Amino acid sequence: MANSFLTNDVITLEALRIFKNNLAAAKHTDRKFEALFGQNGNQSATGTTIRIRKPNQYTVRTGATYSAQNVTDDYTSLAIDQQIGVDTSITSAEMALSLSSFSEQIIKPQVTLLANYVDQYILQNAYQQVANAVGTPGTVPTALSTYLDAGAKLDQFACPRDGQRAMVLGPQMQANIVDALKGLFNTSSKISSQYNEGEMGMNVVGFNWELDQNVYTHTVGPLGGTPLVNGASQTGTSLITDGWTAAAAARLKVGDVFTIAGVYAVNPVSKSSTGVLQQFVVTANVSSDASGNATIPIYPAITASGASQTVSGSPADNAALTVLGAANTLTAQGMAWHKSAIALAFAELQKPQGVDMASVKTDPDSGVSMRFVRFYDGSTDAFKARFDVLFGMKVVRPEWAVRVCSGAA
Repeated sequence: MANSFLTNDVITLEALRIFKNNLAAAKHTDRKFEALFGQNGNQSATGTTIRIRKPNQYTVRTGATYSAQNVTDDYTSLAIDQQIGVDTSITSAEMALSLSSFSEQIIKPQVTLLANYVDQYILQNAYQQVANAVGTPGTVPTALSTYLDAGAKLDQFACPRDGQRAMVLGPQMQANIVDALKGLFNTSSKISSQYNEGEMGMNVVGFNWELDQNVYTHTVGPLGGTPLVNGASQTGTSLITDGWTAAAAARLKVGDVFTIAGVYAVNPVSKSSTGVLQQFVVTANVSSDASGNATIPIYPAITASGASQTVSGSPADNAALTVLGAANTLTAQGMAWHKSAIALAFAELQKPQGVDMASVKTDPDSGVSMRFVRFYDGSTDAFKARFDVLFGMKVVRPEWAVRVCSGAA
């Protein structure tokens, strides 16, 4: 007897439940901007892109003399521009299954792919925009100190300690750190959880830990030569260099991290040097010319003074660059971040008319939306079905995120 309860809404709600439960990295993102896009057929007064205002920065005046500072608004944009889906054919016989069988055989394999794609998209795009990094590329961390260093990096950039820091790492990274902690002091409940589940759990050394097999693996650029700063007093989002191997060839990849001799990070509040070299991330692939010259696009910008100061001073001419990791090293990128560092938003797709089945549902707790559509193709005598999700993400506060370099994920 056919299952009369397997309606379009039932299918969509079941898919939404599975999708939400399979998200890992996405659970630790900032979702407060979602409401600005609206949840009514993707119709919103703001369109598909919103501007997110960053906090203003100022400097402290010393003495009694008035010294006005300009109020400079700094924005970044969050666009809902990623539509993903899984398409298949669903027969009448499959529609006759019970919900549990249909969910296990049809819905779960498809929707799990969608959830994994969202997590992978977040982790790949996030690491490429984050300069802060700890650990050794090519080597899986085996000591808690690596993860404590990630927390210290966040502290150095005035990241809040409010229970909303996450540590997302791959299977091998988690296995190594759980094993490393088995002999150390820990609360009995934490030990029990780590032993029984093989997971770090929540609220351990200041982080909520999350296992995610979608941790992205970065390959360090080919490098070559002895790169140096070419010209003193440089500022801004690009750095002119020389000293690369004298050949027109690829040198750095987007996501590579490097430091410059004598250029230190500063406390974002006091603007005083932390005594730690500022790390820069390469924001686009870089090649040298035949003479070994190359201009590197970077984040953060080199700003040596003022309210937006990022470094202790501009680099000197011929200051040496040190790239994190040996050439062509494969390095999984675990990630630590505060919830406010990464914004994520889902929006509803429109429900089509004139099809066999259609449903659009939004989870009231998480705000995640999904659309299910089934339509008949007379040319092939098949019912074709699709699950769709519409989302967007943006790294809003890169300084409140840290990459944890590893070998295998």
